[in-house]
Amino acid sequence: MIARLKKKYDNDIKSSLMSKMQYKNKNEVPKIMKIVLNMGLGEDANDTKKLNTSLEDLSSIAGQKPVITKFKKSISNFKTRQGSSAGIKVTLRSNKMYEFIDRLVNIALPRIKDFRGLTSKGIDNSGNYSFGVKEHIIFPEVNFDKVDKIRGLDITIVTSSNSKKATLELLKEFNFPIKETKNWGDMAKTSAIQKNLKRIKLAKRYAKKRAELKKIIKNKKLDLTERFAAQLKLNKLPKNSSKIRIRNRCEITGRPHGV
Repeated sequence: MIARLKKKYDNDIKSSLMSKMQYKNKNEVPKIMKIVLNMGLGEDANDTKKLNTSLEDLSSIAGQKPVITKFKKSISNFKTRQGSSAGIKVTLRSNKMYEFIDRLVNIALPRIKDFRGLTSKGIDNSGNYSFGVKEHIIFPEVNFDKVDKIRGLDITIVTSSNSKKATLELLKEFNFPIKETKNWGDMAKTSAIQKNLKRIKLAKRYAKKRAELKKIIKNKKLDLTERFAAQLKLNKLPKNSSKIRIRNRCEITGRPHGV
């Protein structure tokens, strides 16, 4: 039986993404390839009883048996030994993947305490989205009475898109409650660029005046009083009207260059 979201993707989401992102071919439309669920156990991974209970919990969440991950290196500071178990993970594809998204968006995420939406910062440059869940008991499949410890869960959604914007639009179509966070770094850059543009306008406006005053100051044939008066007038002009203020700033960011 085909999953509900798989039908929705084929019938509605594909066409809406084509119109939004202006794709010419249907094969260009991004899609979810797989979902990886990872649960780090730390010291509990060495305890077989705790390992088995966490395996049961994750298998009931995913509907698929997880794999035990092993440490690749021995690091004394982290108390890790090569070959010893580190945690558990499971990879979901096709119908199971779409069924998990349906349960995650409509049932699990609304059960999070003080939930205010997922952040868009989890999208990487490859177009994959990762986020963490602090309590695995938000999934109704987990029996709360049998849980020995509340554990965290890392969820990675691997997509076929190569841009952050395309991934964001794809996840929004699947009703993921993602809130777009403002990148303060970009805002700082834009404000610096705007300031630099103002300096360019000022420099153009006062270019003639500055040139005339500098001519008078450099002319040694004139009286010192006249030259001194011209210098005072030049000092009274805005500092940002000088061309030097523009040259010392980056054209892309508007920030000053290092001397």
